[in-house]
Amino acid sequence: MTNMTWSKWFVAPAFTSIFFLLGVLTLYWFMTNKLIQYLGRRGKHVDVPKVRTAVGIIYMLLLLILTQAAVNGTVNSWVFTNFEIFAIVFVSYFLMLQIRLWQLAAATLLFMLVNGNLGSWLPWAFAVVYIGFYFTLKQIRLHRHGSWRDFADYASATLIFSVILWGITKVRFDLHWATMGWEILFSFVLLTIMYFYVDSLFDSASTLAKLTYTTNFDDLTHVRNYFAFKNDFSCSFSGAQKEHGPLTLMLFDIDHFKHVNDTYGHLAGDYVLNTVAQLITKQLATIDPDLRLYRTGGEEFTIIFNHYTTDQARTHIDAIAQAVKNGDFQHANQEIAISISVGVTQLQTGDENQLDLYRRADQNLYFSKRNGRDRVTIA
Repeated sequence: MTNMTWSKWFVAPAFTSIFFLLGVLTLYWFMTNKLIQYLGRRGKHVDVPKVRTAVGIIYMLLLLILTQAAVNGTVNSWVFTNFEIFAIVFVSYFLMLQIRLWQLAAATLLFMLVNGNLGSWLPWAFAVVYIGFYFTLKQIRLHRHGSWRDFADYASATLIFSVILWGITKVRFDLHWATMGWEILFSFVLLTIMYFYVDSLFDSASTLAKLTYTTNFDDLTHVRNYFAFKNDFSCSFSGAQKEHGPLTLMLFDIDHFKHVNDTYGHLAGDYVLNTVAQLITKQLATIDPDLRLYRTGGEEFTIIFNHYTTDQARTHIDAIAQAVKNGDFQHANQEIAISISVGVTQLQTGDENQLDLYRRADQNLYFSKRNGRDRVTIA
């Protein structure tokens, strides 16, 4: 019978557990993706692996505490053992959390203290095996072969440690051998489903990340491209108007770039583009980690100064232009003199849309180019 209502739930526990596991993983994935999207819309620099790791550890800790609190002190205190196994596998093998031994020991000690298990040797034995399980899976993950052996290593390690942990649980709660056997089997089934499900999620995320990178980043310079600029500039413009905050836009061209290509060759031109991009990217990181460089044309680049007036950005803009001029550009044993022409403007009350702001910055850029180049024009 599989009838399901608010008051009656006639579904086998095994099926409930499987869908609970899938629900836990799916909810984790949903929350992290929403958080990453939210931070991106706020113009924050998002370190996706760190976000997934931070959310994962907090999420699992809360679930462990809440589930164990529901049965703590009862004869059913052992029923979430498989979930505890699932949690340690998730954070060690899939999230690859960098937890030190003393940190894991402290967390385990706190968990035992909450459960009032400090006076018995069996919980201590469980804790030691549990910690060993974590470090064993981390080593297995670090030495993946990229073949069927990965699953074989994962399955054998999880099965061995599950047997040991359930053996301790059997002695502690005086469980029947049949109960222990079924729980070990079910644990193996859960962890196998988890392996393929989570692996598929991470593979999908990796594919999406590659597509996102290709869509948003320039292949030559590895800075953001015009597509990314359009999206980010739209968000920045809307945010600045909504919050009545400052927004400054910097456009610049590499001076005499056609001459560089014609004189030294297109490989030299590629070298100049890449070197300028990397030089400025490093400088922006020291100024403000949220500042981003975009390649918006052949030799044209753009920087969005969110929350900066032109007066606040002026010092940084001058420093960027000077850094390029002082840069060491040598290709094929030939020294190449490089400078940039810059056009800068800030959001004004009369700007009805982002094109007004962009057009003014572009006009200032061409003023710099028509008046000797190697200069900054702000208006």
